[in-house]
Amino acid sequence: MKNSVTAKKLAPLVLLVLFLGSPALIFAQGISVSPLNFRFEAEKGEVVEGEMMVMNSSFENSSNIEMQAEQMEPTGEDGGVSLIETREVDEDTLEVLSIAHWIEFEPRQFSLEPREEKTVRFKISVPENATPGGHYVGVIAGSPADTQIEGGGVGVTSRVASTALLTVAGDMIKDLSVVSLETDKGYYEYGPITFNSRFKNEGTVHIRPEAKITVTDFFGNEVDVIDVRDATVLPGAVRRVETVWEPDTLWMGRYEATLTGVYGEDGKSLGEVKVVFYAFPWKYGLAGLLVLVFFIITRKRWITIFKILIKGESALEK
Repeated sequence: MKNSVTAKKLAPLVLLVLFLGSPALIFAQGISVSPLNFRFEAEKGEVVEGEMMVMNSSFENSSNIEMQAEQMEPTGEDGGVSLIETREVDEDTLEVLSIAHWIEFEPRQFSLEPREEKTVRFKISVPENATPGGHYVGVIAGSPADTQIEGGGVGVTSRVASTALLTVAGDMIKDLSVVSLETDKGYYEYGPITFNSRFKNEGTVHIRPEAKITVTDFFGNEVDVIDVRDATVLPGAVRRVETVWEPDTLWMGRYEATLTGVYGEDGKSLGEVKVVFYAFPWKYGLAGLLVLVFFIITRKRWITIFKILIKGESALEK
């Protein structure tokens, strides 16, 4: 039986929001790391390597740094992750359960003077009995938990993490579906219009779908095609992706938006998901209504004017 996995509260740890176009550098109380994301592919028994830059962003204080690794799991639907503790070995199969136990750092501990930076190299040794599919780890730089402060006591632990996504080759399940497509409102006077699409990953490896939203009008004519922003969906997660459409003109009427797309190397279809919304620019509609009422009230005068224009003044004598 596998040992239990327990969530660990990391305070104050900066947990990254994955794959959202984050900046190249992230900070946590004087410590910064770059890059934010690593992606690896490996066979069982293979070793992959990476390196990251750790910087003391403080202008005054030196920092003692300890490198750590903790397994990641998805949190919420906006691409957030939390870090969790795991015990090292499955008691029955002797499988090394967590990628956090596959990683080694060089150096693991070091000190940084104010504004000093250091390159840290790490390697991930994939076990021969590793499970095929996705494995996810937070690569953490921070002050040791037992850091002493002047006058005694224990200092606050400050940590910041990059994310590493490792795909182990072998038989894995790729199963992604679209749960829903919604707009933030059902009626619009004008743009922009926000589409919220939700993707569910029931496989064993992370997937980045390629999707688009096609907007058609009441008559079925194509109005626009909008690319859905790239986003990685971790196994077991539902990922909400926001797509903003800013039309040049939004005419009154009924619109239909259809999400289609593919995923995986073989381009497996996501199917179709639709949502209907309505547009009524009431200010323009009100102006048009007033003009119509004006012409109805003064229609006799306008009829007379048209007769004169067509037949001349003799039309009045009749």
